[in-house]
Amino acid sequence: MTEKTEKKWQRSGFLVGFVFFLTVILLFVWGYNSLFDWAQSKNDAPVDKVIVHGRLDFLDRQGLTDKIEQQIDGSFFTIDVAKLQNNLLENPWIYAASIRKEWPSTIHVFVVEQDVFAVWNNDLLLNPFGDVFYADGIEVPTTLPRLYGPEGNEKDVLKGYVQMQHLLDLHKFQISELVLSERYAWQVWLEKGIHLNLGRADKMKRVQRFVDLYPLLSEYGDKQVARVDLRYDIGLAVSWLENNNKQS
Repeated sequence: MTEKTEKKWQRSGFLVGFVFFLTVILLFVWGYNSLFDWAQSKNDAPVDKVIVHGRLDFLDRQGLTDKIEQQIDGSFFTIDVAKLQNNLLENPWIYAASIRKEWPSTIHVFVVEQDVFAVWNNDLLLNPFGDVFYADGIEVPTTLPRLYGPEGNEKDVLKGYVQMQHLLDLHKFQISELVLSERYAWQVWLEKGIHLNLGRADKMKRVQRFVDLYPLLSEYGDKQVARVDLRYDIGLAVSWLENNNKQS
């Protein structure tokens, strides 16, 4: 091969390489622009579907779904999930919530509703952890125990209720109301209509004393136990309810 021919092949190879390199650059720019345009178009993609998961006994599922849809202030990509989750947790009936996106336009909302354990001071509710929340106009079961006590003592009152009820369950007694006074004295009303005055100390021992002696008290013919004062180191004082509903 002559020197002239060799130079000609070298120039041809350079041109082919340059054209290939230029083609690659152009394809890269085109692909980048296409991807950018696609991302921009998808960035405005709306959320078309909201699905609420979880057991709901008090909240209306469709009403909650509608409210979530109204609070969505962005597209599928730009929606502020943390803000939406915080908005959900502002509902007193929602104990916990999490959100997951599903491509291309669905939002899944997982809700844990409050577990209502008792009525607190007439107009509030307690969950099993002693957290207080407001009923917010929703009807709750009238069979719930009613607990009363100074503000800030919710967990102590709930713990006292659980301990006493566990003991009373063994003897078929059910607490309907429990009160912790401002002086931290305990009083209990049973569903049988019996009022137990336990005082401030040794409340569990005093409940046990009532349970132990109740079979003897129930043998008094047509007399029904109305009130039992257990604020004694030993023994108790009993008030009776006669058939004519007059306390003796």
